[in-house]
Amino acid sequence: MAGNEKAICEFLFSNMGSISLRHIGQLVEIGIPLSNRPGYRSAQSLDDISEILTTDSRKKADVYLNSTGVSVKQAGGSFAFNRLQRANILEVYSTLGLTKPQSKITQIDREIKKFHEGLLPNRNLPWQEFLSEKDFKTLLNYLMMLGSPNIGKSIHPAEFILEAPAINISISEVFFYSFDEYFETYKENFQIAIRRQ
Repeated sequence: MAGNEKAICEFLFSNMGSISLRHIGQLVEIGIPLSNRPGYRSAQSLDDISEILTTDSRKKADVYLNSTGVSVKQAGGSFAFNRLQRANILEVYSTLGLTKPQSKITQIDREIKKFHEGLLPNRNLPWQEFLSEKDFKTLLNYLMMLGSPNIGKSIHPAEFILEAPAINISISEVFFYSFDEYFETYKENFQIAIRRQ
């Protein structure tokens, strides 16, 4: 959870009991993921919300809403997932059962080389150049909802995604998605960004 997602959680807490979210119904509980172990503790005050860790890469659920792990996204954020390092790609692709992982890595390596040689106009490339929709969806689901390349499966997986603006939040701008719904909404906007080391 990066950006200003704590503000989103504070909004939810302040409006608990009066917000109904698709898939989970009326919001009656907000839980803060426990550190280093599964589970959560119920937030009793706005001060509790400030304890939500925004930089813990081990968790995919930033918060628990009605006992359900939820990844909180700031509307308009630039990336659904920030990083998959070259060193982890083969293992992640193989673990997830993606088709032809070695040939995909060779293709990615070629594009990275072109980028570093100044042969690409920008660092953002369509994911469709590297993966089938099925493989990309499987990969993104894992990275956003279930685990991370360096740590493996999360002890706080996310079942849903909540998206809202960082400021001037209103209930009409709070969207609650299953991963499939989120993917269908945004799949044409996703890009693979080559980063400099």
